[in-house]
Amino acid sequence: MDIKPQVPFTCAVRNLDIISLHDAVLPISNKEVFFNFSVYESIKIRDGAAVFLEDHLERLFESAARLEIAHSLSQADVAGMTSRLLAADHITHASLRVQLIGGDEPTLFLFPQQLPRYSDSMYREGVSVIAYRGERIMPEVKSNSLLLNYLAQREAGRHHALEALLITSGGLAVEGSRSNFFAVEGNRLITPGSGVLAGVTRKYILESAGKIGLDIAFEAPRVEDLYSGRFDELFISSTSMGAMPVSQVDDCTFPHVFPITHTLHKMVGDLEEAYVREHAPAR
Repeated sequence: MDIKPQVPFTCAVRNLDIISLHDAVLPISNKEVFFNFSVYESIKIRDGAAVFLEDHLERLFESAARLEIAHSLSQADVAGMTSRLLAADHITHASLRVQLIGGDEPTLFLFPQQLPRYSDSMYREGVSVIAYRGERIMPEVKSNSLLLNYLAQREAGRHHALEALLITSGGLAVEGSRSNFFAVEGNRLITPGSGVLAGVTRKYILESAGKIGLDIAFEAPRVEDLYSGRFDELFISSTSMGAMPVSQVDDCTFPHVFPITHTLHKMVGDLEEAYVREHAPAR
């Protein structure tokens, strides 16, 4: 679906108030800001609906609990402010960033950004990724400790690749810098079971895989197996892209045939469509 960029965004949320987007700032002198003691979510907004909002807020609050960020907010508070912001700024299509900064006086911010756009050719032909050595701190937490992610994405950009797969010291491909990672081998869908972020889209991919009879193996592929062409398909997933096929890892290319990836991408897309139909505001 081709979505025209929505500009300009003008509003944001600070705690439980609607403010100007220009006023959504943080003091660098704040210790929690300086040390990135915060958690976040990126939520797709389609037709004025925050897609899979409950899943995202559950993960936000779980991440905050894992880091022991104390706050008095409820998921209903954040959901309510999400609705108010979308209505106040007439937001129909966007990526909504939700950020909770810890400290003695925790601060919640909600602000819209443009949705990333991916061409039909990417889904048809697959995308290139690179292997990047590095492991995130507390990978199960969606925190703002993103230096590794930034460096990995920068290196991917230098190679004209869409994403960087993070490779552990043991040579395992665990996840992307901003995505989850999957491999398909015969009737098996392979993805790490621990030590990675529990992606919302990943959740629905796994549910969909079960519905079409795939066996799910929770294990991390070895990077040399990616290069060898052992797997029938490779793909990455995120909130913005769904299931995106991978046709190249570093200098190793693979056939542009992705039947399982395309099936799972459509199934997750159908779930998203159903959610939007149910939750989009009346016009």
